[in-house]
Parts: sequence; C-alpha cells; structure tokens
Amino acid sequence: MSDAKRHTRFIEEDLVEARPKGPPPSPLQSTSQKLSGVEEQSASPPSRFPAKRTQKRTGGGLVPVLAGSPWKHYENRHRLKFGHSFAVVTSTITRRPRMIRSITGPSSDEQIHRLRHLFHPNIVESLKLYTCPQEGYFLVSEFLPTTLEHLYQAPIYPTEPELGSILHQVLTGINFLLTSGLVYEQVSAANLLVSYDGKIKICDVERCTPDGDISKLLDSFIRLMMKLMDKEKRGDGVAGLTRPDRWSHEAIDMFTEAVSKPSVKHLLEHPFLHKREEKDLEWLVYFVLIRARHPPD
Repeated sequence: MSDAKRHTRFIEEDLVEARPKGPPPSPLQSTSQKLSGVEEQSASPPSRFPAKRTQKRTGGGLVPVLAGSPWKHYENRHRLKFGHSFAVVTSTITRRPRMIRSITGPSSDEQIHRLRHLFHPNIVESLKLYTCPQEGYFLVSEFLPTTLEHLYQAPIYPTEPELGSILHQVLTGINFLLTSGLVYEQVSAANLLVSYDGKIKICDVERCTPDGDISKLLDSFIRLMMKLMDKEKRGDGVAGLTRPDRWSHEAIDMFTEAVSKPSVKHLLEHPFLHKREEKDLEWLVYFVLIRARHPPD
C-alpha cells in the first residue's frame, strides 16, 4: 500500500459503490454487505468488543460494510499534514466532500466493530466501510472543515459562551464513550473536528480502549482547556494559566476543578457550562477558516 493510502484523506462520496473482484477478507465475511448500498443485516456483535449503541445512525442500522476498493473512483489532488497526514482527492462523479482513512493493525477487527456501533452527535459519523483483499479496510466518514487546533492558532480567543459550548460538547462525547465502556486517553485539539454550524466531534474513536487510563484522559482534557484559554502557555508545562484575569471567576473555577481530576460527569454539571451558546460557534468557525486562508495583519 502506498504512503498516500495509509492516512486520513478528504474525499468526495461516489454514487457508484466499488465492486470487488473477489471475496472480502475474513473477519467480516459472514456479514458482508450487498453492493447495492443497502445496510447490512449483521449477526449480534461479539461481546468481547464492548461498544454500547445508544444513538441512531443517519438512516438507522449499523454502518454498512462494502466489498471492494474505494479508490477506483477517487483522484488524489494533494496531501496535507495537520494533526493527521491526509490526501485531498476528488470523485469523478460527485462533489460531495467526505473523509476516508485506512484501518490497520492487529486490532482492526475490534476497531471496525466499534466504528459500526458508535453513533453520537459529538462523534464523527461513520458512513460506510470498504473491505478490499489487496488494501485492507477503509472508513468513509462525514466531512468537517476545521479543528480546534485551527482555533488555537487563530489570533482571537473564544468568548465564554463559545468556550462553554466547546467544553460541553467535548465532555459530552467523552462521557458517551465512557458509558459505552471505552476510554479516549488522548483528547487533543487536532483530533476534535468542527462543523460549519459549530458541532464539535471526536474522531479516531476506534483507538479507544476498554482498559484505558482515565487519569490520562483527564490530563489531556486539562491540556485542551489550557490551549483554548491561554495561547501563550506551553502545553507541556505545569497546568495553569498565565493570564487568569482574561476569564471570569466561573471559567477559572471550572479550570481549577478540572485540574483536580473529578469525574467527567461531575465536570458536565459545572455552572460555567450553563453559559454555553452553540449557535455562536458558527461565526467563530467562519473567522477561523478565513484566518487560515490569509496571513495575520
């Protein structure tokens, strides 16, 4: 497999399903998807792969698995590296943006099982999976235009209602994973994608583990708060803010509470999050995208 096909890619969804030249690889043979695009009817999931499905995917059912390679219908345009290495490709038929990445490694069957079952408004939505004998597994998911890393590099800070909305959405996604028996140890700004209308979504959820370290999860959330609240402080230093006077008492109190590492559910109940205004994030996203295209004054 070439290097360009090992990482996350932005793609445009094709109306024609890739069709296999031979049978798909074995872990999913018994539940392989009909190539018409109809969602597959699979057997009950193996209990050794915990993933409690509590939300409905768009269209209902599990994420379908299609036999064949997705690359027959997409053309590479260029590659980028920001948080992840990925390539921008286009469909010869449609112009609807999607993302795709390969699923590899000894635990790929477990990762695929989780991706097919985990649906939540604050998790990047998986749309379909391809299984190809020559190239392995590929995940097609919804497209989101930017990340919280871009917000960190923008020359403005979020307002407190915007910050409250960001933190609430991140914690809600993390809490969903925890209640599904999974720990997302490395929450980072680069892995938190943002939609045009201000939805914050966790990607790479297949890397969660049932035996993950919750202390590491909370450490990474603290570092995320520091990035959003203090652009001058190095993320690898002692947890703290260089300019606490920039924020209200409620915001500082929530940061202090997070440093003490309470439960995620406890953080979700903090009064600061009552200030959240998700609709305001839309305008922040537009500003971040503009500043990403043009250098600072």
